[in-house]
Amino acid sequence: MKDANGTPSCWVLEAIPAGTDPASGASIVQLTSESVTSHNIYCEQRYACADGTRIAIARLPFSRAQETWVCDLTGKTRLIRGAEGMPVAANSCRDAVYYFQTDNGQNVLMRLDLKTLANKELCRFPENAQVVAFCRFAPKTAVSPDERWLVSGPFHVKDNIYSLRIVELARGDECALCEVEDMFNPHLQFDPAGSGRLLVQVNRGGSAPWKHDGRPLAGPDGSTLIVVDVPSGMVTPLPVGAPDTARISGHLCWIDQTGRILFTAAPGKSETGIYELTPGDAKARHIVSGEPFNHIAASDDGQFFIVDNHKTQRIFVGSIKTGRFLPLCDSHTRQRSPQYTHAHPYMTPDNQYVIFNCSVEEGVSQVYAARIPEGFLEKLLATEAEGPP
Repeated sequence: MKDANGTPSCWVLEAIPAGTDPASGASIVQLTSESVTSHNIYCEQRYACADGTRIAIARLPFSRAQETWVCDLTGKTRLIRGAEGMPVAANSCRDAVYYFQTDNGQNVLMRLDLKTLANKELCRFPENAQVVAFCRFAPKTAVSPDERWLVSGPFHVKDNIYSLRIVELARGDECALCEVEDMFNPHLQFDPAGSGRLLVQVNRGGSAPWKHDGRPLAGPDGSTLIVVDVPSGMVTPLPVGAPDTARISGHLCWIDQTGRILFTAAPGKSETGIYELTPGDAKARHIVSGEPFNHIAASDDGQFFIVDNHKTQRIFVGSIKTGRFLPLCDSHTRQRSPQYTHAHPYMTPDNQYVIFNCSVEEGVSQVYAARIPEGFLEKLLATEAEGPP
């Protein structure tokens, strides 16, 4: 069954078996196969329900508004169109995906429940709301785990100063949260543990791409990370980047509800690899050294990292505790400037699948799932005395 736009309004089957990885034994499934750009949004937040059975997928149909689709990973691996709107944030604990929608000229923040497929209005913004005008075109948005706050940015203030803006969703009130120099690529992420802390990237000495002034994204010192308290706006710098660690790649995430953070060092530089840090620590812990790892995600149980190799696009899974890692599969993507061509791998909350993007087929990005083989994760948790993985 299809709606007036020709979009399926019931579950459809697009899945195609994509073989087995020869090294790990992981079975690969291409989840989407229509001739439309489809992607898994971003790995920093898991766009998946808490039991891991359903994930959200973004689709960019030609000449129409972006869409949010839901993929059921059980049984026949079905897809259904969940909403018209661009997903801007996720909340695994609430099985929720948040997106913006226009209703009779008004901008509305909506919530899609991945389990029930129900859509709920969270906030109706006034016409002059700055966060809506911004988010509809360049979403850098985070919604707090309790759905009380929405934070968006960056907004240019002056020179190289940028601000974040905060909205109390129950009332729709909007105001400035903080102003920080060089904060033009913030990667906003609320702590899933509900601490009210917002993880933010700062590209020290860099220049925003839209300025077209020929300057790099970051200066000689590279990027760093800060934590912003919500709603007070208090900024706390973290010992990340020079001189405390190697130059970071700009990919980072919370380790679910542990209050800890993972980030990768810039591929191609010295001391590449993965670091772990708890805000308040004097120094980050170097988990993995000498690997050109890039996009990073963490499992919901706080035990594993999921990462892609910047040079080969191969996807690895490793133990945060032991630092041991193994290749899971090749993404085969052709990473280019559109973000949806990047693998962006993440693990479903049940530790059953790694979801990733691939743009190898005629340049159209599709979403894939690699099923984690039995015994694979146990090898990563073994101590060195028990032998290599």
